[in-house]
Amino acid sequence: MKKVEVIIESIYTNRLLEIFKEADVTGYTIIRDIEGCGSHGLKTADEANDLLSNNYIFTVCEEEKFERMIEKIRAFIDRYGGKCIISDSLVLLHEKK
Repeated sequence: MKKVEVIIESIYTNRLLEIFKEADVTGYTIIRDIEGCGSHGLKTADEANDLLSNNYIFTVCEEEKFERMIEKIRAFIDRYGGKCIISDSLVLLHEKK
């Protein structure tokens, strides 16, 4: 399993989710209006509208699905900016008894 974490400007969120969809990655979490400091300086979450804010999106997916989308995410980050962090992951599944 791979964990894919992406921080991007909120205006591009739907474009990234389209890449997830094309790779059949249907589960993800979005945390809106995040703030932090990076190569472009401090980015606050108190913007007047969410067009200029950043979102944090993460998913955990099977290796096969990850392989289908990684080059598209790389091209996405090259074009629109942002950060993408990939890590190996172990998911404990919960099954109802």
